Amino acid sequence: MLFLIMSLAVFLLFTPAAEAISISSGERAPDFTLTSVEGKTISLSEYKGRAVVLVYWRTGQKRSLLALKNINDILKKFKGKNVQIASVIAGNDNREEAMDIFGKNRLDFPLLIDSDRQLYSDYGIRVFPSTVIIDREGVVAYAIPGHPLSYKTRLRGFIKKTLGEIDERELEETLSPHREKKDQAALEAVRLYNLALKFTDSGLLDLAINTAIKSVEAKPEMINSHILLGFLYLEMKDADNALESFNKAIELDPQSHDAKTGLGGALILKGDIDRAIEILNAAAAVNPYPQMTYYELGKAYELKGEKDKSIEMYKKAIKKIIDKQILPSSISRCK
Repeated sequence: MLFLIMSLAVFLLFTPAAEAISISSGERAPDFTLTSVEGKTISLSEYKGRAVVLVYWRTGQKRSLLALKNINDILKKFKGKNVQIASVIAGNDNREEAMDIFGKNRLDFPLLIDSDRQLYSDYGIRVFPSTVIIDREGVVAYAIPGHPLSYKTRLRGFIKKTLGEIDERELEETLSPHREKKDQAALEAVRLYNLALKFTDSGLLDLAINTAIKSVEAKPEMINSHILLGFLYLEMKDADNALESFNKAIELDPQSHDAKTGLGGALILKGDIDRAIEILNAAAAVNPYPQMTYYELGKAYELKGEKDKSIEMYKKAIKKIIDKQILPSSISRCK
């Protein structure tokens, strides 16, 4: 189990998110013509003369939702100032869920569908969400990858600079204080999380658990800490605390494959085998790195006495590891 825990520790924040798009600042933004969910055709060229904030996002992702909410708040502050917001999802994304998000959060800007992913390709989208600020001449001014802690400050500053309300020096002054005043709670949570991983790697599970608890206390919304803590409790056969940790992680991110895998493992410890199998099968179906999910399914079927099914799951888990597909979907060392 320790190997499986540590095999989860190599992926989350090492994805390429240094740049949002492949187009550099100063290049002309590729034109596009997309259809909104209301059936209206919208082109970038229609927005000439306005500063455009284009956000390419996806459903089922917390940071995309946070970006949309931030953009909506900022839009209110620039009302009547020639600022146009446009959000885009891929054609194969969940349109109904996207519309539901817009309705529940009262988002007041177009929702466009990139049916053939042409915009995705033309802009070279590298991370979700990607926020692109286009100036009034149709030139890419700035881009923000993902949803960093400084997202609102950066977006507000970039829009002001694009509108000519502040100069380069004022923009630097706007951004620099925020960089110097990073969320100390988040930094401490990350430090403790990484320390807990080191203790786990050394087999010092009591220290790992205590440190992971401190990480959760420092930043309760940091999902990685809850998941790591849950797997540590699983290793200690503490089903109740494991269930609590994984359920909290799922509250923070209902789509977390790792949290659902851990929840299935905790239910196995509790003896709720049928429920565990249901959750684990659902997680395995959509998890790109399901080796641990298959392992837990193997245990569940073994306890049910379904030997063939158990062997099948164990084989799938082993194949994933042999193929070196041991990267998880959430646990990793943080920066």
